[in-house]
Amino acid sequence: MTRIDWIEQARRRQDALLRDLSSLLAIPSVKDEATAGPDAPLGRESARALAWTLELAGKHGLSTAEIEGIVGYADYDGPESLADSKDSKDNYIAVLSHVDVVPASGEWTSPPFVPTIRNGRLYARGALDDKGPALAAFYGMLIVKELGLPLRHRVRLIFGTDEETGMSCMDAYNRHERPPLAGFTPDADFPIVHAEKGQINTAMTLRLSGSDEGEAELRLCGFRSGFAANMVPDAAEAIVHGSPERLAAVVSEFWSFCSANGLHGTTSTDLQLSECSTVLRMAGKSAHGMMPEIGVNAGLRLLEFLGSQPLGGDDERFVRGAVELLVPDTSGEALGISCRDEATGALTVNVGLLRYAPTAEDAFFQLNIRFPACANGEQLVGKLEERLRPYGFQLTPPTLKTPHEVPAEHPMIRALQRIYTEQTGHTATLLSTGGGTYACKLPGCVAFGPLFPGEEDTAHQPDESISIDSLLRATALYAEAIYELANIDYGKEP
Repeated sequence: MTRIDWIEQARRRQDALLRDLSSLLAIPSVKDEATAGPDAPLGRESARALAWTLELAGKHGLSTAEIEGIVGYADYDGPESLADSKDSKDNYIAVLSHVDVVPASGEWTSPPFVPTIRNGRLYARGALDDKGPALAAFYGMLIVKELGLPLRHRVRLIFGTDEETGMSCMDAYNRHERPPLAGFTPDADFPIVHAEKGQINTAMTLRLSGSDEGEAELRLCGFRSGFAANMVPDAAEAIVHGSPERLAAVVSEFWSFCSANGLHGTTSTDLQLSECSTVLRMAGKSAHGMMPEIGVNAGLRLLEFLGSQPLGGDDERFVRGAVELLVPDTSGEALGISCRDEATGALTVNVGLLRYAPTAEDAFFQLNIRFPACANGEQLVGKLEERLRPYGFQLTPPTLKTPHEVPAEHPMIRALQRIYTEQTGHTATLLSTGGGTYACKLPGCVAFGPLFPGEEDTAHQPDESISIDSLLRATALYAEAIYELANIDYGKEP
């Protein structure tokens, strides 16, 4: 067979790829229970993004299916003339991607759901995570289809709508479908991510007593920060009540705290109410929950300031829990769960949602903990419960994800290493990640791109973007990967 110039094939389809991708990016597919219904379990826009994607696949002659309204897939069996030579029709290669996105918080140069090209980059929420890579893989499969290349196994593109908030979509998929022979998700880094940390998702909750704060000079009448558990909050707001004199001191001390710590905050005071109030707002820096150390958690920094104020009762218990257990670090040392190994790195703790209202039953901190392969999730939960008990906090029933690893000698990994090295000229080093990708939901699956070494990771941040050149290079890699993986005899060495 004539050698295929994969990158040239991708460039020929650039206009079509960008046109389709822009249409998908314009759908604000954030999970939204307020618009959920029988036909849209995760919200109207998430359902619309899935329907749009499956309709696109159908227009290109792929067979499609939808499962429980939250996940779908598109199948390509290869040229019909080769049907008799294929393996069992139940065997397939999977490419897993997702069309849901995290909320578009923060200040954007251009509207987050109005795709915009500037200086060779495409800007929009989901451009990098994961709509851009999803359509790069889709167009990679179209290259294979349009060239009429022979396939030993069927190829299945799987599209989920709950990757960002729990992966219930892949749980639904696994209830109905058998696992693939092998596969990859275009939702991490190149070269190949073959190992992932485990995760614990839970909330540390404080049952509020509603008791009188007594002689406390200041009362915390509301606190709110964060939009998603797997994002570092970039904004926080606290409402405090007190005398005009006490509030004036609070404002002065807040400005000093911000100045001393290089932070940005704002205040507004209302002295016309029966009880005077001041609103304190803190700005931080968002980041992906797997790397909380590179962000600035606005909620925790604001609580750090409130820890110096004369609060009492439930207010003081809520703030003290944050200041002593969560503020000190992102490694879990103050929580008594810090650990690391060489393969997957150090444990990290992201506090993505922080809520307090004195009229509520509970106040809580939502934790997204990512732990190395050397640790046991259930044992870590036990240590957490013991550490929290003296502070009056309890854990909600945790969701556990075990660490995931595909051995280096797996035939798929060897094929991906060869493809990456031949197309890029660089060594295909095996990587691990703190991120939780779809790869962990199916055996024999890894993460393969889309972020090339040295590129800035803008996922989950304002002005999220992807380089158009990188998008096309990824499309070329995905095309060859799909072709090669669909022709491996997985019972033998490649």
